[in-house]
Amino acid sequence: MKKLFLLLFVCTSVLGINAQVFVENFATAPVNGNLEGYNNWYVCLKSGDNGGSSPKINEGALFYTGYAGTNVGNVAVLDSAIGITSANQRISTRIVKFGADTLKNNVVGQKIYAAFIANISSHSARTYRDFFTFEGSKTSSSTRGRVFAKINTAGDLFTIAISKNSSTAGVYVESTTIPGLSLSTGVNHLFVFCYENIEGTDNDRNILYIDPDLTKSEAEQTNVLISTDVATDYGTTAGLGINLRQRGIGALIGGIRVGYSWETVLLRNTGFNNISSSEIRIAGKTVITDNPGKIQIYNLAGSEVLNAPTNGRFETSLTKGLYLVKFVNNSGKTYSSKININ
Repeated sequence: MKKLFLLLFVCTSVLGINAQVFVENFATAPVNGNLEGYNNWYVCLKSGDNGGSSPKINEGALFYTGYAGTNVGNVAVLDSAIGITSANQRISTRIVKFGADTLKNNVVGQKIYAAFIANISSHSARTYRDFFTFEGSKTSSSTRGRVFAKINTAGDLFTIAISKNSSTAGVYVESTTIPGLSLSTGVNHLFVFCYENIEGTDNDRNILYIDPDLTKSEAEQTNVLISTDVATDYGTTAGLGINLRQRGIGALIGGIRVGYSWETVLLRNTGFNNISSSEIRIAGKTVITDNPGKIQIYNLAGSEVLNAPTNGRFETSLTKGLYLVKFVNNSGKTYSSKININ
C-alpha cells in the first residue's frame, strides 16, 4: 500500500509540475495572419507603444537541440522596419496563464522562466533595441525585464543585453562581458530569461541564459547575464506576461515556454529529446530507414540542411560531422536520431 501511495504521489506531482507551464508555439495561428488577436495576444494600450502594425505569423518551426519547445508549430515574425522610429514602435502582449490561473511572482525566492528560440535578422538596428520583455500590466507598458539585441556593422553578428527596465547604456548588462561568446545572425539561438524575486524593494534580478548546454544543470551554465538595476519590483498581485516588441529588430520567435523552473520550461518534452531511434541508420553518407517517408536533417546549430522524401535509402552529400534526423513514415509516425557522417 505504501508503494502504491508513493507511486500515486509521484505521478500526481509530475502531472502538477507539467501543468505549470505556458506554451506558445503559434501552432494553430493562420499563416501570414496577425499575431494580435490570436490566442489572447493584444496590442499594448499605452500610447507610444502601439504604433506600427502587428507581428505576423510565418510557417515553419525553429530548432534547438534538446529543447522542449524545439521544432513545433510556427513562428512570430518581428519586422525590422517597424519601430525604427519611436512613432511606430509596437508592443504585442500575452498575459500568461497556467490553465485558469494567471502567473504571478509573489513569493520571495521564486523565479519565473521564459524560454524561447530566436533567429535574429541581419536587417536590424545597429543600436540596442529590446525585442522580448516581461510584462506586468494589462492596460499599459510596465516592463520589469528587457532583452535587447544590437547587430554589428557587417550584419553577421549581434550582441545581447538585459536590464530590469532601463535602456540607458551602462545600466544594462551586455553579452560582450562573456569571454568567447559569438552570436551569429540567421542562426537559431535559445534564450532563457528569468525574473527572480529577491526579498526587499527595488532589487529583483533579471537573468539571461544564452544558448545553454541542456546536458548541464542551471548552476553549471556559463553564458549568463545578470541585471540588478534598481527599477521598481513587480507588485506581488500583478499578473505577469510576455511581450514581443517591434523596435527595429527583425527576428523569428518560436517555441515559447514559461514556467516556475528550469527543468519545466526546457526539458519536459518528447521528440528530439529522444534521439536514438533504431528506425534511422547511416551507412557512409546514406540515410537508411525501414520504410518510405520524409526526412529532415539539421546541423547542430539548428539549421535545416536537408528536407526530402525517401524510399528507405537516401544518398546525401553532407559534409563530415554530427547531425539530427527527423523521419516521418508514410503512416505518419515520427522518429528521430543523431547521426555521424564520417
